[in-house]
Amino acid sequence: MTPLTEREVSTDAVRINPAHLWLSTLSPAGRKGMQSQLNRCAALLNNNGNIATYPWHSLDYGAVMQVRASLMGQGYAVATINMALSALKSVANTAFNLGLLDATTLTTIKTIKRVSGDPKRQGRALTKVEIRAMLNAAGDFSIARCQRDKAILLLLCGAGLRAGELVSLDIGDVDIPQGILHVRQGKGRKNRDIHLALKVHKQLVSWLKVRGDHTGPLFTRISRADRPGTQSLTKTGLTGILMQLRAIADIGHFTPHDLRRTFITQLLEQGADLNIVRQLAGHADVSTTTRYDCRGQGVVERISRGFICW
Repeated sequence: MTPLTEREVSTDAVRINPAHLWLSTLSPAGRKGMQSQLNRCAALLNNNGNIATYPWHSLDYGAVMQVRASLMGQGYAVATINMALSALKSVANTAFNLGLLDATTLTTIKTIKRVSGDPKRQGRALTKVEIRAMLNAAGDFSIARCQRDKAILLLLCGAGLRAGELVSLDIGDVDIPQGILHVRQGKGRKNRDIHLALKVHKQLVSWLKVRGDHTGPLFTRISRADRPGTQSLTKTGLTGILMQLRAIADIGHFTPHDLRRTFITQLLEQGADLNIVRQLAGHADVSTTTRYDCRGQGVVERISRGFICW
């Protein structure tokens, strides 16, 4: 590939932004996180810079290493740093494909190693007692909100949905007669079908009786008159709902993603095959699934001591 002249690069960079182009290939669920990463990287490389203003065609080995060192120095988690490095490498690859970056520069950027370390397990799995307490707490609200909040809670901990997947659900994604939920454009642009557990299915039916079968988002805001609206919930709104339930139930802090950890941990506790759990969770690699296992060392010791091979 013949390198572009400085003038040609400048003209093309204004016309096509490699970062925006790469982000457009991601699923809505993954795009927001990577956009945040690239904005952080741009700000580190260029004071007050952002995705739109940073000259991505000038990305090189030194710039990526600078981001790596800065994030490590600021104490960011290993996973966060590696996500930023992955995003920068992807943008560099897109810039190369556009003719804005030469092959040598791309090759040297790709040689930058991921940050290694002990990725301590984050979050926790909720107990059945805590889940029941929040289901009971939903009873403090109006009829419509009660049915909605119960359905949300059970889909997160009983079907393992990510927060972004849940707020993106449409009424057309639900097959009530078959008891199947179609998750479209999940993480990594992967679709999957979830065969709902009986209690989850029953609660979803209860919510739909209140919501109605009109087109639009599956989960919407509730008006002061206790009527489901047409505007979809946001991830921020979802977090607020869960925090209110937590406060009423008087249980410990958790994040929406902890309910996904609860789903995976409960499946493993009930003896589900690890590869099946991986498929249900929508993970590409079983090693990712194992990081969600919150059963603790006690389970390992109990199984080890109870093992009989004769």
